[in-house]
Amino acid sequence: MSRLLEVDGISFAYGSRSVLDSVSFHAGAGEFLALIGMNGSGKSTLLDIVSGFRRPEAGSVVIGGRRQLEWKRREMAQQVSHLPQSIHADLPFTAEQLVGMGRYPHTDSWFESEEDHRHIRAAMERTSSWPHRHRPFQSLSGGERQRVLVAACLAQNAAVLLLDEPSTFLDIEQQLHCFSVLRDEALAGKLCIAATHDLNLALTYCTRLLVLANGVIAWDIRTAEAHENKEWLELFSRRLELGTTPSGAPWVWYQ
Repeated sequence: MSRLLEVDGISFAYGSRSVLDSVSFHAGAGEFLALIGMNGSGKSTLLDIVSGFRRPEAGSVVIGGRRQLEWKRREMAQQVSHLPQSIHADLPFTAEQLVGMGRYPHTDSWFESEEDHRHIRAAMERTSSWPHRHRPFQSLSGGERQRVLVAACLAQNAAVLLLDEPSTFLDIEQQLHCFSVLRDEALAGKLCIAATHDLNLALTYCTRLLVLANGVIAWDIRTAEAHENKEWLELFSRRLELGTTPSGAPWVWYQ
């Protein structure tokens, strides 16, 4: 598998508090990585760095064989879409207009092309947000807003999708649908990385688990093999048990 993303020796601190300490991993097209870890472990910071939103204090990011710093902003946006952990809910746009912003890296005019409209509609239909297209974004519920934001990332049609807790505010059916859509994106040749606290969503839909702890990637394991060693699970809580579903897939339950 060719390496679409290479993260090498990334370090970052907020003042005197070190968050990431020489983090390294690589991933290729067709993978769906779950970035998991306790609160404050650096998941959001790492996604911000990979997206180019933050600059690391040390280390490098290579996307598509090219160093991140060599990409122009517009080029970078064509390669990487990023859903941050929080976005202001009072944005003065309709849902459709917000999703259309995902097409900005691909257009040279003030108006969307027919191709842009196709991507916008397809993304909104995939996230069940097309019926809300004319509604002001600020009038939507938390779950409805989240689905619109995921649609904006899909409409961007980037090779790498970075999503910080994409299932936030979603009901159970929509959580499952969201991760199904992201898995389909990976199967279609994209690289998806989602930060999540839901271990069973990660085990069910993702291909790899990246476990952040103490500033480093403490574990990098394929989900199909996650049940073979429960030491990674102990980083989260001693009240968790690891087993398998009737089909043999890994599953976490609570004591």
